[in-house]
Amino acid sequence: MTAKRRKKKSNKGIIFLILTAIVAVIAFLTNPDELAHQKAMQARSGAVLSEIVAEQNPIIQTAWGLTGNRLLNEFVNAYVTTDNYYLFSVTKVNWEGQSYPVGAGAFGNVYITKQLNKNLIQPMIYDAKNKVINSVPPFLRIIFQ
Repeated sequence: MTAKRRKKKSNKGIIFLILTAIVAVIAFLTNPDELAHQKAMQARSGAVLSEIVAEQNPIIQTAWGLTGNRLLNEFVNAYVTTDNYYLFSVTKVNWEGQSYPVGAGAFGNVYITKQLNKNLIQPMIYDAKNKVINSVPPFLRIIFQ
């Protein structure tokens, strides 16, 4: 190889390393924090839960309208965590001893998977609903049926 060709390859390598370093620094500086993950999870879960609640009886719809946002906030605060890998981060839901990755964050954005849908959330809703039904007196249980 000629000296000119070696220098040209060397310059390409240096440029590649510099660009990689710049992208890594930008990714590090713009990696979303846990609050951003929680907000994204709350928005996605809220949309899915609204779809589920729309199929319920009017009493449950009214109850969700009154307390739904508070319950969703509590759920997200209690069960949603973020694993930070410095250049990107992962949103996880911790439920019944299992940890489920449901999203990722990078470059200032959080992306929640479309897999977080009605089919995934519905069993959690039924579990919570059954716990509520079992905690009320028997004469009020008919309201929730």
